[in-house]
Amino acid sequence: MTFTDPEFVSPRCRAAVESAGYRVTRWAAAREVLGRRLVKQRLPGALADFLDLWGAGERTRVQAAELRLSFGLMLDQIWLQGGPNDLPGMPLERALLHLPALRSFWRQELRQHHFDELRTIVPQAWVMDDTAVPPGAVIHGLGITVWDEWRMLKDRKPSLAVEEHFLMEQPVAEIQFHAVYGSDDHGRVVLRTIEAPP
Repeated sequence: MTFTDPEFVSPRCRAAVESAGYRVTRWAAAREVLGRRLVKQRLPGALADFLDLWGAGERTRVQAAELRLSFGLMLDQIWLQGGPNDLPGMPLERALLHLPALRSFWRQELRQHHFDELRTIVPQAWVMDDTAVPPGAVIHGLGITVWDEWRMLKDRKPSLAVEEHFLMEQPVAEIQFHAVYGSDDHGRVVLRTIEAPP
């Protein structure tokens, strides 16, 4: 089923969906840049070692005439569930987008506004690194000092789950839908349709 203006999408959420195609395209391009910088050893030593350890090297973007993104909606909160090469759905990619050490990189490559909006619609993920948290510090966004303490956050919304070496937010959707994007005559990414799942 295809909707031109579905009733379940508020104007604020529709605006987020309309711009998501462009933002995810920029994110994929910036992710390629990050991979190239890592391979060419153009990142600070500790950060480069961390990214290299987790396999954050070169990532090739698949160019397609059509871009399809999956969204979840709960009340008036919207988030990305998947997309091209499943960039928004992959735990490592989500963790890299939210990693404090990469903020300046994302701000430079995506521009501040697009970075902020992506962080709003892409659920957080954390790399459960074996490195001990320094004394007096906490894990950003969680307020815990060791990874095992994540279980104490059972009442946290959205809920958390572990997948391999990643801790991830798991928002529950009331409604799931897909958005299909194409390019206009000027090569800009534009929303074509919003589709409910079959």
